[in-house]
Amino acid sequence: MKRICIIVGLLGFALVSNGETQEKPSNWHFSGNVVYSSRSLDGTIVSHNAISEGAYGHMVTTGDAMGVDDSQGAMLAIAAQYKRFGIGINYMPTSFEGAGSALVAGSGANAGLFFETPLETKIDVDMLLASAYYNFVQTRDSVFGIGFGLGQTMVDLSISPEVGAALVYDGQLPFGFLRMHFNSRYKRFLYGFALNGLSLDVDGANIVYSDYKVDLGYRLVDRRFKLDLVGGYRLVNFAVDLQGTTSEIAADVSLEGPFVGISAIY
Repeated sequence: MKRICIIVGLLGFALVSNGETQEKPSNWHFSGNVVYSSRSLDGTIVSHNAISEGAYGHMVTTGDAMGVDDSQGAMLAIAAQYKRFGIGINYMPTSFEGAGSALVAGSGANAGLFFETPLETKIDVDMLLASAYYNFVQTRDSVFGIGFGLGQTMVDLSISPEVGAALVYDGQLPFGFLRMHFNSRYKRFLYGFALNGLSLDVDGANIVYSDYKVDLGYRLVDRRFKLDLVGGYRLVNFAVDLQGTTSEIAADVSLEGPFVGISAIY
């Protein structure tokens, strides 16, 4: 919640301070975007634990098996652009909680067998993306650009099976990415897409990240200050392998769902 207040405050400060300026250079543009989204969790989480006599080892569960509800919440974005160069910040908080099941590996006489056990899950993922870009195509109606960015994912994960070892992780995962975007319009109707992605190793963790977003919209106000009604669909894929001293966590998950909201440009 604190991060949401900071981002909204920055957007408000940018709009107010520019509104107080008598003359604003036409080369500068500022935008803000607030949408409401419903996101579902899919994918697989595996905890590789050492198996000892009388103890359970590996645990496997999926987005469906965890039985978590969809995450409901806002996604926020702000951007500033000078001529063809721009910078932007995007924030997506996500939270899942529910009761489901997992498979845990047996040991001893049960080695090689998996047993189903009830499971309690609580996952909080806050993703903050900062990017810089250049628009190679920039006309009155269409924009195409590429850029790069830095991301920070804050993960607070607790998966507790009734039988076997619990999986608990609370940390931050920094990563970089490349981006591409396209936006266009026909009269007052808007459409476009944005792609982010990269694969790299950071501090012993292998991270694969991809982010796909499709936008549709309608321009409500088309003056120097523009106001758009927007909607679309976003799919975020995040795969990470974390090396620990006694175990390894392998997560390959997807967060996806529709969104609707407003966008303001000045």
